[in-house]
Amino acid sequence: MRIRLELSDSEEIVIRCREETDRTERLMRAIEELLTRKDTVVLSSGGAEHFVPKNEILYFESSGGTVYAHTKDSIFTANYKLYELESIMDPCFTRVSKSVVANLVQVSSIQREVVGNGILTFYGSDKKVWFSRAYSKLLRHKLDEIKR
Repeated sequence: MRIRLELSDSEEIVIRCREETDRTERLMRAIEELLTRKDTVVLSSGGAEHFVPKNEILYFESSGGTVYAHTKDSIFTANYKLYELESIMDPCFTRVSKSVVANLVQVSSIQREVVGNGILTFYGSDKKVWFSRAYSKLLRHKLDEIKR
């Protein structure tokens, strides 16, 4: 596949292909996502609102009815439910357990247990989260898609 930029009077993105495949569908979704997304999410900490870049968030965790956003160095409170975050965050944010949505781009290693669950670790951080067996197939598919 070649990528070429042509300058013109109008803004238009055209994908030329022999046939529509899963790969071209993913490419179209990724382009649409890039054109419509916001790069920050509003989170709270110490009574202040913070505009945190999405790519700095390692994972979101629900505990005791509150959703927390974890970055390498900080923990923020998110005024969202996990299912809302799944829809407003980039596709690399994936549910990995009942209480965690993880940023798979930030995953540095995956340690699987015999029964199908395991632990995710993140780049530049000592933070770890468990993923559950129920989400392991989706997790494996998404990691293959993102990391390759």
